[in-house]
This record gives sequence, structure tokens and C-alpha cells, in this order.
Amino acid sequence: MGYEIERATPCRVVLTATVESDEVREEREHVLGGFVRAARIDGFRKGKAPRALVERRFASEIRADLEEHLTRRAWDLVRRDEKLRVASPLGIRESNWLEGGEFRVKGEFDVYPDVELPNLDGFTPPPFELEPTDEDLADAMLHLQERQAAWDPVEGEAAGEGMLVEAEVHGEFPEGGGEPFHEERSLFQVGQNEIYPEIEAAVRGHGVGEEVTAERTIGEEGGEERRGKKTSYRVRIKSLRRKRLPEVDDGFATSVGVEGGVEQLRTRLRERLRVQKSERRRDAWREALIAHLAGGKVLDLPEEPVREETRRELVEFAQTLAGRGIDPERAKVDWEKLEKDVHQRVEHRLRGEILLDALADRLSIEVSDAEVDHEVEHQASRIGVPFAELRGNLAKSGGLERMGAVLRRERAVDEVLSRFVEKSAG
Repeated sequence: MGYEIERATPCRVVLTATVESDEVREEREHVLGGFVRAARIDGFRKGKAPRALVERRFASEIRADLEEHLTRRAWDLVRRDEKLRVASPLGIRESNWLEGGEFRVKGEFDVYPDVELPNLDGFTPPPFELEPTDEDLADAMLHLQERQAAWDPVEGEAAGEGMLVEAEVHGEFPEGGGEPFHEERSLFQVGQNEIYPEIEAAVRGHGVGEEVTAERTIGEEGGEERRGKKTSYRVRIKSLRRKRLPEVDDGFATSVGVEGGVEQLRTRLRERLRVQKSERRRDAWREALIAHLAGGKVLDLPEEPVREETRRELVEFAQTLAGRGIDPERAKVDWEKLEKDVHQRVEHRLRGEILLDALADRLSIEVSDAEVDHEVEHQASRIGVPFAELRGNLAKSGGLERMGAVLRRERAVDEVLSRFVEKSAG
């Protein structure tokens, strides 16, 4: 068998393969034998029909199977002999039989780009301060206070910034486009963009028991049928509440599970902040390493993996909406913009993965099956499913290979970054 490969683009390869007549005869015997053994023809037991009869009865099926087998043989040969990182199945453009009995097939497939990495000696990660600032500590303490906050009823005051409003809402579409609706208990916090701004503006300055009206024009989220039409609201304020933060004292420390008073709480918060900053530093250094490996160039990407990953993420997002009881087709989502954003995110991620795969090759990083199983065990414990069940599902979907690839990339990152972590610690 002979073949030629041509790079149509950096990530698109055209394959032309010719299977010689003797190989064709050999493969045809193999295919025909399978048909003879499986054939069920009236008057004969299964597998006992005459060979010539089977050939005549199933001529078109035998030919189709033979072409498929020969194409697969050519495809397997190319993948075995060529140093290409294949990124898609072989797409057949044409196939035909030659006068001498040879079979020729022409197809295209995607490959990942060749990567030439720069010298790592030139890489220096950006400075990153690990010690929490007073502002960091204050923000962390405020976050704890927010979690322990109480909402006190407000009497004799008008709705204002930060207040929690409980309201009864009636709505209708005076220009058509929908049925009237009623919500007995709507909760929103003023100033937090939790409700339409027209309703929030109408409520501000009014107290418990008062009724206000608001009107808004439906935007793109309403679709063709309702876009540009008016929605009218009647809103009755049922109650107002104001957030009250607890005092930061020894009692507060105890309430969040810290013995030893406020100073011990601050110490714990600083330790937690250092861990968080250390994780953010690794993320920042990882991105800096990828940028260094790219060397200022933008890698070409194969189209099919980008397209498939983008589609997969959009489908998962739609399924998440449906799981929350939201119809994806009626959700207030700009799907065109979302698809563009996801596409860009997928491209960024794939470029990073390609560069880190090349780095792992250079560093001769290997990940064993036992290490992959250890990670599966960790994830199974985290999500609360049996190890064997999760591993089986991953094995069926190719997840074990993907997990191994992730571990290999991150080990390569850690090997490069470890020298800088040691320097900063010293």
C-alpha cells in the first residue's frame, strides 16, 4: 500500500492512499468469508450456502464492506507510521476502483499543530505577594459577618439602598404578547440588580403597605413576538428589612467555630488567605508559563475539536438551565454572544493544552494507571459515588485518558514552577 499526505493548512491534512490489487484480494477473501459464515439463505443452514451464491446475493454489501475495510487499513497505517497528533476522524472525499484492481481513497483529517518550544531558561514568573493585606483581612471578616447577618424589620421608613423588600407583584401586557401574571411573594434587595431597574426605581422612597406602578419595554430576551412591547406592573410593598451585621468580638469568633477569641479568628483568616493566594499565584504563573511557551505566536488550531468542544459546553449549559426548570429557548440568554464567548474560551484552553503537552514531552513526564486511579478515587469520594462506578463510566467515555492527560500537563507545570516556589520560600 502506498499513500501521500499533503498539508492543506497547518492543521488540515489531505490523505491519498492506494491499496494494491494483491492486498485488495486478500482483504476481499476475509470479508467474503465473514459473509459466507453469517449468510442465511432459504434452503441452506446458516453458513452453509455456496460461496458463489453468497457472492451474487450480497454483491453490493460485500463491496461496501470491502471498501470500508480497505479505507480503515489505510487509515490505520497512516496513524501508525506518521508522527501526527490526529485531532479528528478521517473524512472521505472520494474513493474509486482503478483498472488494475487497486482501490484508491482520498480523505481529510485534522491534526494538532507542530510546536517548537522556547528555552525555559528565559522564563521568570511575575511577582505575586502571598502575605494578606489589612484590606484582604477586612474583606474576609466582612464576608463572615455577612454570612451571620440578621434581617431586622423596618417600620416607618421608606425603601432604600441595601434593604430587603418583600412585595406582591401583578403584571400584564397591555399591548398583547402574554397573559396577566401574579407573584404573591417577590423578594429582592435594593441596589443588588435582583429585579428589573424600573421596578426597583418605583419602590425606592415608598414604605410598607404602599402600592406603586412601573412599566418597562421588553428587550431581546422576549423574542420576536414580544420584543418592544410594554409590561405594566403593580407592586405592593409587604415588608422591609435591613441587614444587621454582628459585632466582631469573641462571641462572634465562637459562633463561626473558632475558639480563642478574635485574635485567633484573625490568625485563621490570614492562614486561609495565604492558601487562597498561593492557589491564585499558581494560576497566574501557569498562565505566564503558557504565554512564555507560546513565544508571542498564536497557534493554529484544528477546526473540529474547537467546534465539538464549543458545542459540548453550550449543550451542557442548556442542560443546566433545563435542570433548574428553565426552558433554554425562552431563557434570557444571548446565545449568539454566548457561543462566541465559549468559542474563544475553548480556543484559549486548547492552545494552552497543546503547549503543555509539548512541555510534558520535553520533560519526559509520565503518568501511571495507578496515579489516574488515585485521582478517580479522590473525585469519587468528593462527589459521593462508588469508585468502580465512576471509573467504569470514565473508561466508556474516554475520560480516563483525558484525566491522565490533565495530570501529565499539571505535573509538567509543577516541575517548572517548583524552582520559583522554592526561591520565594527561601
